Amino acid sequence: MAAVANAPSMHPELLEAACHGSCSELTNLLNGGAADVPIEVVVDVDRPARPPASSLLLEGVTPDGDSALHIVAAYGYLKKARAVYDKAPHLLGARNGGGGTPLHRAARAGHAAMAALLVELARGEEVAGEDGRVETLVRMQNGLGETALHEAIRAGQMPTVAELMAADPFLARVPDDGTSPLFLAVSLRHEEIARELHERDKKLSYSGPDGQNALHAAVLRSRDMTELLLNWNKELTKKRDQLGNTPLHFAVSLETGTRGMLPQYAVPVINGTSITSFLNVVETPMDLTMLILEADAYSAYQPDEQGSFPIHVAALAGRLSSVIILLLKCPGCASLRDTHGRTFLHVAVMKKRYDIVRYACQTPMFSSIMNKQDNEGNTALHLAVEVGDWWSFTCLFANKEVDLNLPNNKQHTPREISVSSTPTGLYCLLHSRILIQQALISADATLHICRRDIMKKGPSTQSDAKIDAVISNSTQFLGLGLVLITTMAFGAAFALPGGYRADDHLKGGTPTLSTEKVFQRFLMANALAFICSSLAVLSLVFAGTPTVEIPMRYMHYNISIWLSFNGVLSLGTAFVLAIYIMITPVISGTAIMVMVVFSSLEILYMPSLVEKLVKFMIVVCGRVGILPVMLRSEMPKVMLLTIWPLMVIFGWQEYAWRHMWHYVPVAEKLVT
Repeated sequence: MAAVANAPSMHPELLEAACHGSCSELTNLLNGGAADVPIEVVVDVDRPARPPASSLLLEGVTPDGDSALHIVAAYGYLKKARAVYDKAPHLLGARNGGGGTPLHRAARAGHAAMAALLVELARGEEVAGEDGRVETLVRMQNGLGETALHEAIRAGQMPTVAELMAADPFLARVPDDGTSPLFLAVSLRHEEIARELHERDKKLSYSGPDGQNALHAAVLRSRDMTELLLNWNKELTKKRDQLGNTPLHFAVSLETGTRGMLPQYAVPVINGTSITSFLNVVETPMDLTMLILEADAYSAYQPDEQGSFPIHVAALAGRLSSVIILLLKCPGCASLRDTHGRTFLHVAVMKKRYDIVRYACQTPMFSSIMNKQDNEGNTALHLAVEVGDWWSFTCLFANKEVDLNLPNNKQHTPREISVSSTPTGLYCLLHSRILIQQALISADATLHICRRDIMKKGPSTQSDAKIDAVISNSTQFLGLGLVLITTMAFGAAFALPGGYRADDHLKGGTPTLSTEKVFQRFLMANALAFICSSLAVLSLVFAGTPTVEIPMRYMHYNISIWLSFNGVLSLGTAFVLAIYIMITPVISGTAIMVMVVFSSLEILYMPSLVEKLVKFMIVVCGRVGILPVMLRSEMPKVMLLTIWPLMVIFGWQEYAWRHMWHYVPVAEKLVT
């Protein structure tokens, strides 16, 4: 503002008197008191005589452009405001650096009495012959295009809002374009103020920034306010912002986060995405979606500028409740495509929205879109394989309506995409991309039609280097765990539960519970834990030695992992059996509870691994049968090789107890 930039600085005595001094001090100063105001001598015959010193004093402004009237208005000093106005009436409409008037400052501070006074002063000017002075004052806009009513709403001051609306009943219609007072009240959740604005002017403005309207803000703020606006004006559902979004697009776009029940000590943060709460308790937009559809069902068929319909936005945000409402109220939404030719199922798969994919796959009415292809010929299964989402893949794979061999425009089948989209490296067997390939192989899914010697690429030096790096890094951490297991198993072999027999006993120095069935199981479990962990450490030595060739390192690395699982399982079993032996004779209930808790913690410790394995067996066996899975998949072999220690621990003990126990001398049996 040029006028503010060229204005002189406010005299310190005037600033102090306006902010903290008494009214008499300010009046004395304005009447020619102590302030020493420099007087410039200017000879200009075309201008009137130089104004008195008090008027020059009031021409000064603060660094942000506030005049004396701005300051006293902000502090709510009514008498001072009258005194300043009497000396300089033109300050009533003066603007500061931000374009705000004294009325803006009074409204922002929530001084309803000061706002009323300023309006009264403007009305006095109307009596003096300046028509429309009140309307001009209250409708003056600052640099942001906001009136004093906006400032009062932002401060949440209902009395000030009432004063301004009483001065100009049509003030809520200003500005014509941009953020209206109603939009601001809705966005700040001032429902009472919104009601007051509508009560005083039924034709108020609903506009907001970027082409939005108040309903766009309401659906993201409050259900009650959304219902209120729909009762006032149902046409708001048809209004689109600059990007083509309707209020329904906003209502279904509230992204839902996925969290488990366990607390997160290391919280992952993605720029632009809000973190989720511990219990993932968020307000569901189901009722908002229903409200908008009841007001205007056609809004479900209105796309944005990118061609995305509300059903696509809901799938993108992971809002299952909104998807269900949209599909139940408007079944035609299921086949709607965006500019890429994708249905809501394609979008849900790409964003890994498992709940929505599961709902679509379990609902028979959506069978027609299971194999629908986008502009590139990809079905939902193609995309699930490409992004490597195991959970969405299982839903599609379990649905027998899904074609596993349908090629896209590049003639690539899902299995071909699975092969080509998996980067070179060494993977865990339960890695999502490996499980996807295992499932497709078990179902005998086809590959791209071409020469197999061209499709297959031999190992490269680069791939060998990646595998070598993975093995070298993994052996360090795996070795620490295996050494710990070996140490624990070794110590347990000489600190047996129940202790040892006395030296004067027939079998002095031997374990007291040596003839107990459970104790024999404990010994077998502990021995297997020691043997498996020791052999696993030896295999890790070969796997981590750079001088050994890659194939042998790879083989021993796999052996060490297999034996590690066996060692952990055996050690855990030995622990449970030892607890059972020591506590059961005294408190059997506690022993059972300890074993239950221990088993539960083991399952909770690695839920994703167990869940993935179980899910694989269920969906693959359900699709292709048990025999093909046994013949084509690695999973049954892995499961069998993992649980064999349990078979040895309990099977050998039963065999020995039934067959070998009969050969123990009768005298020894009686003694023991």
